[in-house]
Amino acid sequence: MPEHLEILGPTGSGKGHALVHILLERVRRRKSSVIYIATKQADSTTEKLGWEIVDTWRGVEKYDQVIFWPRTSKTGVERKKYQAAKIEELLSNMWQADANTVMVFDEFNYMENLDAEIKALLQMYLREGRSHGLTCVAGKQRVQGTQRDMHSESDWKLAFKMNDLDDNERLAQLFGPKRAYVPVIESLDREKHEFLIQHKLTGAEFISWIDTPIPRPTRTPGNSGYLRR
Repeated sequence: MPEHLEILGPTGSGKGHALVHILLERVRRRKSSVIYIATKQADSTTEKLGWEIVDTWRGVEKYDQVIFWPRTSKTGVERKKYQAAKIEELLSNMWQADANTVMVFDEFNYMENLDAEIKALLQMYLREGRSHGLTCVAGKQRVQGTQRDMHSESDWKLAFKMNDLDDNERLAQLFGPKRAYVPVIESLDREKHEFLIQHKLTGAEFISWIDTPIPRPTRTPGNSGYLRR
């Protein structure tokens, strides 16, 4: 069964670097089908995946690994409306039996606040996606301000040290007793980009870091047909 992952860390913590490594390794080992949903106007780390960038469902269907990136020159409310329409179309089309795909939500909190329909769809993906073979990977800069399903439904948690004690205390509570985990979170070395990772089902947990550059990816020419339909 798929196991959801949440990854938390402030800007500059190394969250994006770690996520790209995880995704590339998943593809290398298991040839997983992956859709990376990006919402920032520019993101050099995401582009290092080396996958094709599309903004339509038809484009997604062509590739086993793809970056879904609805970029526009619009700003403010109009930009959010544009992104919401594109992402709703994607999530609705992906909801099918045996989807067998890793869905990466780069900025989960931003995405779920685009509109009420997307928030409901994201909740559905977190709660019921496993039965469709959908693995959710949710990235976020802070613990607060998102639906609790992101935390309760994630089997894997990966977290970097936050910028202030209040955030670290809330982050610690996701892993276990605050008294036990606050010192662990506070001990993480920001310069080494250390993170705490925990597997909820087995209780395994480690402090780790990634000190290697992102490998040069191999582009896939198209959908091989072994996973996504």
